[in-house]
Amino acid sequence: MVRDSRWRGYVMVVSAAVCWGTMATVAKLLFRDRGVDPVILAVIRADLASLTLFAVLSLFWPGRLRIERRDFWAAATVGIIGLAVNNFFYFQSLHLTNVATALLLQYQAPILVALYTVLVQGQRLRGRVILAMIMALLGCALVVRAYDPAVFRVNILGVAMGLGGACAFAFYILAGRAALRRLDAWTLLTYAYLSASLAWSLLVPPWRIVASGFEPGLWGAFLAVATVGTVVPFGLFISGLRFLPPTQASIVSMLEPVVAAAVAYAVLGETMNPLQILGGGLVLVGVVMVQTT
Repeated sequence: MVRDSRWRGYVMVVSAAVCWGTMATVAKLLFRDRGVDPVILAVIRADLASLTLFAVLSLFWPGRLRIERRDFWAAATVGIIGLAVNNFFYFQSLHLTNVATALLLQYQAPILVALYTVLVQGQRLRGRVILAMIMALLGCALVVRAYDPAVFRVNILGVAMGLGGACAFAFYILAGRAALRRLDAWTLLTYAYLSASLAWSLLVPPWRIVASGFEPGLWGAFLAVATVGTVVPFGLFISGLRFLPPTQASIVSMLEPVVAAAVAYAVLGETMNPLQILGGGLVLVGVVMVQTT
């Protein structure tokens, strides 16, 4: 029964990574072809995700909207630090460096999660988990072509922002798992995104979004990013944390850049060289190893 539950968690986290990786191509198309500002997209995504979650829960599971005050503050902390702060640092890192650098820094989160579980919680990591983490990190580096000076650009402030994003993502994993001891996963996600949306509104007020003058067709793409690329994967990931230790979940989530590269190859015609393919294989091997631990 325990092993069946763990596999359920792995399926949820893998599905989340597939959604995130697929929607990365949609976001890239919006940035490249429609001139959408990445920060504006992050704000719209948070706003639409919050509205979607409240609408769905109100219609089908209104009981999940009930929350005690102390649980609300726990969800708000997850939303503001784990979601809004992560997005802010990640997009700033993208602006100051590039996609390869930002992604590589973002996926230092599994190391931070592992260090926390060992140094703070006193847990011991099995050698198989450590090896899986090393293989997944190396594979991730190959997928984003960190070895190529043409795409790996160092900027001290950008690196600091990227590491800040990794810390916020690690916080999301650890704080989210802790909050799940008292909260339903969808209740937690709903109030986390509400808090993230309110936090974003302080930096980007709603009238700035309205003034952007996006055509109606673009809002369909925004809704897809907010639902398939946000509500569904974050809901699956946070639900998966009920069944998986945070270190294993964070390693499995590293499938995202592999999926993003594969979808970009299929949809955008971006090439994948042999080292990138090897990197994708290493990530897959690492994920399989952690699933069979």
